[in-house]
Amino acid sequence: MVNSSLKEFLLTKGVIEESALEEAYQVALKNGSLLYNELVRLKVMDEKELFKLLADFFKMDYKFAQLSELNFDLIRKFPLDKLDEYKALPLYEDGNTIVFILSNPFRVEEVKEFSKYTSKKIQCALIEQTQMDLLIRYADNKILQATALNDFMSNDSTNDITSTADGQYIVEAPIIKLCDSILRDAVNRGASDIHIEPFEEKVTIRFRIDGKLQIIDEIQQAYYQSILARFKIMAEMNIAERRVPQDGKITLEIGEKKFDFRVSTIPTLFGEKMVIRIYDVTLTSSSLANLGMSDVQEKLVLEMIHRPHGILLLTGPTGSGKSTSLYTFLRYLNNADTNIITVEDPVENQIDGINQVQVNPKANLTFASALRSILRQDPNIIMIGEIRDEETVQIATRAAITGHLVLSTIHANNSCGVVTRLINMGIPQYLVADSLLGVISQRLVRKLCPECKKEHETTKAEMAMLGINKPAKIYEPCGCQACNYTGYSGRTGVFELLVCNPKIRETIMSPNFTSELLEKEANIPSILVHARDRVLNGITSMDEYKEISDYIDTSALEEEVERDQNK
Repeated sequence: MVNSSLKEFLLTKGVIEESALEEAYQVALKNGSLLYNELVRLKVMDEKELFKLLADFFKMDYKFAQLSELNFDLIRKFPLDKLDEYKALPLYEDGNTIVFILSNPFRVEEVKEFSKYTSKKIQCALIEQTQMDLLIRYADNKILQATALNDFMSNDSTNDITSTADGQYIVEAPIIKLCDSILRDAVNRGASDIHIEPFEEKVTIRFRIDGKLQIIDEIQQAYYQSILARFKIMAEMNIAERRVPQDGKITLEIGEKKFDFRVSTIPTLFGEKMVIRIYDVTLTSSSLANLGMSDVQEKLVLEMIHRPHGILLLTGPTGSGKSTSLYTFLRYLNNADTNIITVEDPVENQIDGINQVQVNPKANLTFASALRSILRQDPNIIMIGEIRDEETVQIATRAAITGHLVLSTIHANNSCGVVTRLINMGIPQYLVADSLLGVISQRLVRKLCPECKKEHETTKAEMAMLGINKPAKIYEPCGCQACNYTGYSGRTGVFELLVCNPKIRETIMSPNFTSELLEKEANIPSILVHARDRVLNGITSMDEYKEISDYIDTSALEEEVERDQNK
């Protein structure tokens, strides 16, 4: 009955095509499920917009809440097991009312039973399922973390790691819970890295979120050795060694996803600094559109990765999204009639149907030695995590000219600089010209929050920086609940593409070849041009544009603007 009424309600709102709604309705009938759940599962509607309409349908308020808005003093007034069961949380107090958020409108009466724990009136508001799940996980984890820290600090000993006669280590429960909660907290917040940094009187914990480090917590220096030792044990590192850098790996399942945590330590003045990089090994996106390329760039990339042989290289600084792009290409190309083999250090994402090799220098399994063996495995496509030395690049080049598609990354300042780097690494110019399909140079910029970005007209200074001669409407960050008051939500790529056509190949083979000559002959739009378009389209801000322009030569942009004006 509810499904039928909701179906008619959504039809009157005109927010969904009737055929798509009918399909979801029939699936709900067949599965005995709720229509709105099927609409989300089938990705027929945006979940947030759907739940706003659901709130209207059920005569409820809609509330969106971010992690930073949770009131843990208020949450602790109610039984946590019941909050988990009902998927509900008290959000705030308003006079004589406590507002609860929940994602299941059929549990309103159950949530109102919480009135026995308070004299205040219970009022319910609706929030989408995905965000509710995130909030519940975050609340559970933060309460666990606080409990573990209190237990840990109340312990007479500041070292919860003890060794047995046979060399094994015993870890007390509080430190296990505390370290586990730090990892889960980082995942819940969408962090890419965890920095645990010891100073003279305190230890700072920072998360890198959307490319920016944020201080999350501070703990007493006296407790750091126990935390450090616990992470070392989890990552199978030497707990007794504190004088040299170490690397390790932790694998955990969090919220039905599998994560790899790559742990690195280095000695500093007040102890070992630890950085933990987070990899979601269950990412499944294969859409090039998600990378942020323009339509023209996407078309060019598709043409290159569908070539039967040649080498396609990606370049950019650490953390610029090169690995994400490579994995997206691999997922797109992955099918039953193609043999894809990768050699990586480390294997960041596991992909069904692709043979992935983990470099192991201790066993003499290097990029070069792995590549030599891979060439005897009848591959169609080879992905090399990074070209680091002359031997690897020589084998990769030979593979590219003998009938294999090779994808890899290499460090250079820009796409044209990659050609110079290959030549300097000992590859003859004619082989570079013959084997190279193209180069993708990329950076990441933060996307403006769509809920709160504010429109304004470009100033003269902004027009000069963007290279435009007419005022334009652009956007700036403001900050709201939806973006945790940062003004940004997520990141996207900006790209520069060098595609090797006959003119480019002729230039590479020229006796007078230089990177500057190649840039002049290639005449390709730079990353700044793509970033400028992102600003003018309201996707990113001038601040993000300025960060890129700080370390990228602007001459290409100036030439591009001059060409546009001369047309």
